Amino acid sequence: MKEHLKNIVKFILFLIYTISIFFIKNYILLTLILFINISLILISKININKAIKSLIKLMPFILFTVVINIIFVDLKFAILIGVRLILVCNISYVFSKTISYTEFGEVIEKLLFPLKIFKVNPKEIGIIITIALSFMPILKDELLQINNSLKAKGMNMTNINLIKNANLIFKPFFVSVLQRINEVEMSLRAKGYEG
Repeated sequence: MKEHLKNIVKFILFLIYTISIFFIKNYILLTLILFINISLILISKININKAIKSLIKLMPFILFTVVINIIFVDLKFAILIGVRLILVCNISYVFSKTISYTEFGEVIEKLLFPLKIFKVNPKEIGIIITIALSFMPILKDELLQINNSLKAKGMNMTNINLIKNANLIFKPFFVSVLQRINEVEMSLRAKGYEG
């Protein structure tokens, strides 16, 4: 019970922290938040290189957002948005490394408990979120495995070849995903969950 409460408090603080970043306009405060993020990475013993790589993967999205804001607003506001997004993406990575999918699903279940008044089962929502979050790395691994398999067979992985041979990618991908879904369903049934 104490661990559930700790995770709920951690999630609520994470929400307040990330939302407050979008209301800060002072670059000195944003720099302070950067140091807080770095401190949290060090305290949580998260690999800094992996945190930086995660941020680099999100840079196209951040740069796209900055460019759109330069076009429609102005450069100063665009830079502010870019800095905020970098900070939020960084703290989101830290949060995701300090809580498991199952714990996060349980937090959502506990926070949505009042929805029982409207006959909504928060346990089902928590399980759906847990399954969705745990499936993302599985889907990524499946696509990477198919990609490596096609490269090993000598297929040139250009955009044109990918479009022409989409069935070579998507057919095994969907078969594998359906097998994984079946495994998850059987696992849930074995644990006594009936949806």
